[in-house]
Amino acid sequence: MKADTRPIRALFVNTRSRLGADVAVHLQLIRSFDPEQCQVTLATNSRAPDMERVLQAVRGVPGLQVVALNLGYELYGRGCIGRWIGAAGNALALLWSVMRLAALIRLRKIDVLHSTDRPRDALVSTLLARLTGRRNLLHIHIKWTPHMGRATRWAMERCDAALAISQFVRRSLLEGGVPERKIYTVLNATDAGVFDPGRHPPGSFRARWRIAPQTPLLGIIARVMVWKGHLELIEALAKVRERFPEVRLAIVGEVDHLMSQGGESYYEQLLQRIDALGLTENVLWVGWQDDVPGVMADLDVVCVPSVEEPFGLVITEAMAMERPVVGFASGAQPEIITDGENGLLVPPGDCEALAEAILRLLEDETLRQRLGRRARQTVIERFSPARQADEMLRVYRSVLSV
Repeated sequence: MKADTRPIRALFVNTRSRLGADVAVHLQLIRSFDPEQCQVTLATNSRAPDMERVLQAVRGVPGLQVVALNLGYELYGRGCIGRWIGAAGNALALLWSVMRLAALIRLRKIDVLHSTDRPRDALVSTLLARLTGRRNLLHIHIKWTPHMGRATRWAMERCDAALAISQFVRRSLLEGGVPERKIYTVLNATDAGVFDPGRHPPGSFRARWRIAPQTPLLGIIARVMVWKGHLELIEALAKVRERFPEVRLAIVGEVDHLMSQGGESYYEQLLQRIDALGLTENVLWVGWQDDVPGVMADLDVVCVPSVEEPFGLVITEAMAMERPVVGFASGAQPEIITDGENGLLVPPGDCEALAEAILRLLEDETLRQRLGRRARQTVIERFSPARQADEMLRVYRSVLSV
């Protein structure tokens, strides 16, 4: 752009079938932009079962225009003929929606397209960019590998910018052969006004699950899948129970039924290991909880044993709630947590060290409080939504000036 004579006009393309962390990041950005500097149009999927949640998240944003279109849906659980018919229907719906969005881009004089690394997102935004001549930005929320889907790789070769959510993701892009000139880094954000211990007094979650106030309560808040480290945490829990027999671990999140290398689902492996270690009474399967701050308010320790976590919003959310976090020194976690200052980090995959770190926190309330206070201050200083929005605007301007 030659000069900031009018706000930048951005179109966010979210074709997802369900709301995930990547979409949540985009919704946070949309809420945080200064409308005098950035006007947003959001193209969202009318076939998504949680579309109302998306609309609720951005309701009242000044100047926001929302366009709900049929952007495809998942085909799981259908027979062969059903999937073929569904795929054909998806293709036709996407084609029609792309044409409508191309016309909308020209009508509203959109400057930049902003989507994610999900194949359908990347495909649609790249097609739109080629049809309209607009700049296209792919927001990369995962570790980049050469084995990414064909649509995502095709889009990466043609996009104007790849936006990494951490230095860890940035390094993976460079290692994957993405030109450095294309890569920008903007860390994710957490609203400390929403994740505020002053607004979420403890007690409700423990009362619902009949957990006494004095019972040590750990929590892992993540989709139940192999990369999140639930098995490692179960191994550590067995060692923690030796010193705290009454300890409880709340597993918060939906189960992902991906198959493991052994042929059994990860969930089944977890159940078998919990039973083998005699931990059935110590583990609470609570599923997904809408009131995440309320859950965190009752946890003594938040555990994040992920390997190669691209960012981990749950980390900054727990930190904002003044909860001590213990995790593996892997992925982006060392970019967020400074060991011994605002949380604890242990070597990746080291269940003994993970157990010792948890025990250290459970045995020292003063340490938990000190780490928690510093953790919240870290979020306020480094991970605010206003900072993220300002940095994103600088990326837009840089991409538009080329």
